Amino acid sequence: MHRLTLAAPIVSLAFALGCSPANVTTADGEGGAAAACIDLAFARCVHLESCSPTTVQLHYGDVMTCESVFGASCLASIAAPSSGQTAASEEACAQAIADWNCGDYIDNQNPPPSCAQRTGMLANGASCAVAAQCQTGFCAIAPGQACGVCAAEPKPGDPCDQLITCGRMTLVCSAATSTCVAYAQEGGSCAPGQPCVSGFTCVGADTNTGAAGTCKPAAAHQDDPCSFTGAGCDLFSGLACNAATSQCGIAQVGGAGAACGLVADQNAPCASSGKCVAGACVAGQPVGAPCDLVAGPPCLALLRCIVTADGATAGTCQVASASGCM
Repeated sequence: MHRLTLAAPIVSLAFALGCSPANVTTADGEGGAAAACIDLAFARCVHLESCSPTTVQLHYGDVMTCESVFGASCLASIAAPSSGQTAASEEACAQAIADWNCGDYIDNQNPPPSCAQRTGMLANGASCAVAAQCQTGFCAIAPGQACGVCAAEPKPGDPCDQLITCGRMTLVCSAATSTCVAYAQEGGSCAPGQPCVSGFTCVGADTNTGAAGTCKPAAAHQDDPCSFTGAGCDLFSGLACNAATSQCGIAQVGGAGAACGLVADQNAPCASSGKCVAGACVAGQPVGAPCDLVAGPPCLALLRCIVTADGATAGTCQVASASGCM
């Protein structure tokens, strides 16, 4: 793997965003924003690959795509007006990522101090496109929208159906309840709407009765015993429970067009932030590609499906940009 091969794609994306390396260079980073974002993207994606190659597959497909998307996102945040994100801050984060605990990193929890959410100069109610512009470190953006407003961060239990994120690295939007929740820790209470931290599975929960379960370590080795509806296998270790054998097998992460859902007695997810539609994977799309918030295709992780027509769900995959949010 060679980080220099990513320089050209990330620099070209900088020009596409209207911020060439020349005009985003700052005094606090010798190589400027472009160099810092290349370093950050490399550090983030290589660490994710070392922690969980399966997670790289699930979100981006491969490391090169991961680096390209992270680099473009970094440049956009630095270039946003009033942003607290700088070349120096991202370079500092890049240097700290290798020491970020893998389980926490996968779940975006407990970041090193130099990777904490940056805060900007904009007060609540101001238009924003990225969190680093806001004094609170949170930009409330609805799905399909390019811009939002600076606001107080959501709290556990707050609705998130009209938000693309629950804020900093502590809460996640539960698809089951459409509310912001904290990950349940080992031994904690869990349910379909209350996920466990990575490396653990929810044992004993019953969707029919509403009974809660308990977060217990997931099986982490091939051929370990598992329960298809109970104590499962660690997907982040690349494993899935086989319903016929009750043993962990290699997870089948499918690319575009591959079978997904229940395949050969195992749950088969889609790669590249893909969506399972009628039993086949529809891959997440890159910058500039069409997307649909409801029917799919979705966008790759970190990209946004921006919809311009009122009441529509179809749009285009884009990097977050503050250029139209003044």
